[in-house]
Amino acid sequence: MHRFKFQNEIDGSKKLIIESSRLEDCIKYILDGNTKSITINCFQGYSLDNIDFLKEISEVIEGLHLPETKFDIEIINSLHKLRFLGFADNKKNTIDLSNFPKIEILATNYSSRLIGLETCITLNNLTLTGFNSKHDNLSELSQLIYLKELNLFKTGIKDLKGIEALSKLEKLEIFDANKLKTIASLTSLFSIKELRLQKCKNIDDLHLLGEVKSLRKLIITECGEIKSLDFIEKLENLDFLSFWDTTILDGNLNFCEGINFVGFKDKKGYSHKVSDFRK
Repeated sequence: MHRFKFQNEIDGSKKLIIESSRLEDCIKYILDGNTKSITINCFQGYSLDNIDFLKEISEVIEGLHLPETKFDIEIINSLHKLRFLGFADNKKNTIDLSNFPKIEILATNYSSRLIGLETCITLNNLTLTGFNSKHDNLSELSQLIYLKELNLFKTGIKDLKGIEALSKLEKLEIFDANKLKTIASLTSLFSIKELRLQKCKNIDDLHLLGEVKSLRKLIITECGEIKSLDFIEKLENLDFLSFWDTTILDGNLNFCEGINFVGFKDKKGYSHKVSDFRK
């Protein structure tokens, strides 16, 4: 028998790649207790037009990665032991997250077909694409008090109100949030170590990051203009700073001295060049 194929994850874990040409072998491998996490992808050997085989492993499977939208995914609601779930919205089926009482990691699209998010109090890692809220903030996520990492892509939020309830949050990444005006609520967090903002060009109070004293890594990419980096002086724990394609208006990069890594694009009027920070 040929070796099975696995998808290696950043955290060192592996997911069995389901190959439809040897589906029965894959199912047996799972039921024999060899793995509890799988990925289903037509580019990796899955050619069937359904995922009905999940019924056979519903009592053992704990991790599912399903990046395609062509399947009927109603069956996902029956996988009650899931701890990891990553799937693309097929714009048809509703997924009720209350079906997964042990869910720890979730990555998906945010839509009206995704319900029960507030019940996922065991979540520690959440990635949402297209997150929008009737309050234009993060208050709908405030019950997820065990979150350690939050990643938002293409979100319509205007502020971060609600994030102050996430007292265990260590990493926050926000991509493409042009309606975001203020990050003031971040100043209430004492746990956050890593912050990445990308394509968030309308934030007008980035200087308040100087009050987020726990920050160790700060990335501000394609975020328009910042008057000054003087707030960096307050971040005594900062070890990594990048402001690629973000313009510092006063050009004073003296505040970056002493930081282990500093990344940016050389610009006329800046007090330093990138090479000045290379050890």
